[in-house]
Amino acid sequence: MEPKEPLNFVCKDGHVMVYDAATVLRLRRDYRIVGALEGSHPTNPQQNNYYGLPLILLPEEVALLSSDPSTGLDQQPRSTHEQARFDLYMDLHKRGFYITRGIKFGADYMLYPGEPMR
Repeated sequence: MEPKEPLNFVCKDGHVMVYDAATVLRLRRDYRIVGALEGSHPTNPQQNNYYGLPLILLPEEVALLSSDPSTGLDQQPRSTHEQARFDLYMDLHKRGFYITRGIKFGADYMLYPGEPMR
């Protein structure tokens, strides 16, 4: 089995971002991590219906990735509130859900039983 290419992350101002499309695909395929695309779309930067790279990861997603030493990340919850959010996130993730931000609907998370982009 060939070794996998390393995951490429950029850590800035307390946020973890992904600018590499191959890493985004691996996060979805191998870890069921969705994140949130925040960049403007290169072919139509004035619209705001579809976003592009970078992908911003939730703190809970970063903590999940930190449990795998091969990712090179080391960020754990720092407060009891963050730990409670992470525990909930991990419980939902272990149940097989894809988890995204729920702010659009006034919730902490949106749960999908399968890949949300299908």
